[in-house]
Amino acid sequence: MLVFFDETFRDSQVHKGVSLGALCGIAIPERELGRVAAEVYHLKHKHFGPEFARDHEIKGKEMLKNYVFKMAARGQASKNLQFSEDLLRYMARKQLKVFGCVCFIKEFRNFLCEDMTSLDFTFRYLFERIDNFIKISHPDNMAKLVFDDRDFQTNRKNSEAITNFFVRSNLGSSMDSIIKTPFFAISQAQNVGLQLADFVTTVIGLKFAASPHIGPYYSLLKPSIYSYYEADGRRISGLKVIQDKEKAPGDLAIRGRDKKAQLPAHGQYAPPNGGMQPGKSIP
Repeated sequence: MLVFFDETFRDSQVHKGVSLGALCGIAIPERELGRVAAEVYHLKHKHFGPEFARDHEIKGKEMLKNYVFKMAARGQASKNLQFSEDLLRYMARKQLKVFGCVCFIKEFRNFLCEDMTSLDFTFRYLFERIDNFIKISHPDNMAKLVFDDRDFQTNRKNSEAITNFFVRSNLGSSMDSIIKTPFFAISQAQNVGLQLADFVTTVIGLKFAASPHIGPYYSLLKPSIYSYYEADGRRISGLKVIQDKEKAPGDLAIRGRDKKAQLPAHGQYAPPNGGMQPGKSIP
């Protein structure tokens, strides 16, 4: 199972001084990737013609920019919005599942791991939901995490923190449905997975930035957002929203790291079942 991610950073359109970051992903079965690419190509061809379908990638910020909504409000038919509706309905019909984390806390909303030994809790929330999805819905598969390329230092830090989390922390090692090393894609141009991730991230980012126009499109996206129920009947959404007033979990709130995602102390290792076995040397 391929899970493609993209990120967006936005200011609220209603609340002055409020900003957010969103890191969102879409899961596409690896064996279905070619078919999805062909079907999305046909949708692009239907609305924009062969040249656009062949040479242009899907960019959420272009499809859903303010100018497009203004023209639509004046009664002008919009290919962008018609395509966006078709694409969102296609994703729901195809049962492609969406995950995400929206964060309003200044220290974490850039999704940049500064501490290689303690994964930011924003990532942990996201990985918990993906691990749950794979184990329940695709128990014979493993998730491969594919991130949109950022700058080299960001890629390096995030990759190291994520790999350390999965390999060496007790919590991360229990998420054994996820391949432990993330991938970074250089270009979206011919990668339909990253293009869809870009699009859903734009919709979610606009929703939580309080865009006055995005409501109908977010409603079309909602059926694709993964959810599940805990044993006590609580519904857990695949989209985690972290408000500014919410503190980081555990004792590391001030430092902003997730206690559950810490690596074990030197000289200890995280066993595959996620249990604690002190005194063992790291291989």
